[in-house]
Amino acid sequence: MSSAVRCHAATYSPSLVERFYRGIVLPGFNSVVKGRKTFQFADELNQSQWWPVEKIVELQSRRLSSLIEFCWQHSCHYRVAWTQAGIKASDIASASDLSKLPLTTRETMRDHASRIRTQLTGQASVVKSTGGSSGSPLRFTIDTEANDRRVAAALRGYAMAGGGPGTKQVHLWGGTIGDQGPLRAAKEYVYSRWLNRRVMLDSFGLCDPNAEQFIRQINRHRPDVLVAYTNPIDTLSRIVLERDLSVHQPRAIITGAEKLHDYQRQRIEEAFRAPVFETYGSREFTLIGAECSEHAGLHLTSENLIVEVVDEDGRPTPEGEEGDIAVTDLWNRSTPFVRYLIGDRAVAGLERCPCGRGLPLLRKVVGRQLDMLPTLDGRRLPGEFFPHLIKDFVSIRQFQVVQRTIDEVVLKVVVDQRWSSEQADRLHALVSEGVGRTTRLRIEEVAAIPVTKQGKHRVVVSHVVERSIPQVSRAEVA
Repeated sequence: MSSAVRCHAATYSPSLVERFYRGIVLPGFNSVVKGRKTFQFADELNQSQWWPVEKIVELQSRRLSSLIEFCWQHSCHYRVAWTQAGIKASDIASASDLSKLPLTTRETMRDHASRIRTQLTGQASVVKSTGGSSGSPLRFTIDTEANDRRVAAALRGYAMAGGGPGTKQVHLWGGTIGDQGPLRAAKEYVYSRWLNRRVMLDSFGLCDPNAEQFIRQINRHRPDVLVAYTNPIDTLSRIVLERDLSVHQPRAIITGAEKLHDYQRQRIEEAFRAPVFETYGSREFTLIGAECSEHAGLHLTSENLIVEVVDEDGRPTPEGEEGDIAVTDLWNRSTPFVRYLIGDRAVAGLERCPCGRGLPLLRKVVGRQLDMLPTLDGRRLPGEFFPHLIKDFVSIRQFQVVQRTIDEVVLKVVVDQRWSSEQADRLHALVSEGVGRTTRLRIEEVAAIPVTKQGKHRVVVSHVVERSIPQVSRAEVA
């Protein structure tokens, strides 16, 4: 990919329609109709990203001190845990002091949720859930201002790639699993298509036989920007190149949810003749980091979050070495996340970017890779399908998907007392839709799921070598 094409997304001139949506329609709907402060916060972030790094660090320190004092006063769990560690709220004045505090695991957030959450009169919050790339589903609350701020951060991150509000987009993303009522479906259609200029394509239904249908959809809608799970857009790119297909050239391609490898970036850019921008996020925090046109690393959302790369004892890893990612949310007061181990790994070294932004760079995220599941009918089901689905089954404590042969998938689940045969039947039906009729599905209830030798839990594991998959015609699976 030439440097000229790489810079194209950052140097484009927005159309009149795009400026109309960005300046009038979307702010009007969010601010006036919905009463949200998303666009106000986005404007603030668009300014603060250019601050000197020292000013951003000072802002972080003020917000961190406020968060720690709040948790000390209102979160029973944190106050007890920090007291047991011999730490007072006044001991934490900057990000460098965070290593004094104990790390918070997903299991802690899940098992001690009521003691972590704060109950303040008049505090409005919303409930969120995540299936989790680590395989432990989690439900949590977030106060409305913090939610507006995280959405604003996502708007800024996408804008770095030329995909800001008002741009015409196609999302190759996770679709709705199971039945959706007509009213909700209509609302989603209006909200996505008409208000946000987004066309949603369900990546969970993508397979080799129907891939050209997805390409025709992209060609028909001609988006400014493609937003996609990494593996599905890589699958489409492979098919475009193998079959020498003509495909619309967007301004940029934004990938997320799965780790982007160098060979995938190269293939996607070759197929679509557009620059690829990697993002890194989670349901707990939305956007954590995003690439700019320099492609030098992931700019962290440092005004909202403190991101650490730590060893198993919670100490910062040396520059250039791999460690666990711990995130502190500076805004969420409803369910505070302090030094939360998100379940991913990264290479330490928060460098500066040639673009001039004061936001530090995360050198590389290395630990988020959910396997693809190839099937006899030509599907390559993204591993993200399973966290996306299982987050809605509150009785599942942990899960793992294992594919040892091309025609069988085993879903192991650790469940609590709320689990029922009706839920098991519903889960079997929904997963069967995803893996297809050529694949046998077994759901096993187990007491525990072992970790790897490195102490990690792999959520979706496929042992199938794709080059050994026999070719099956469409007629055979019809």
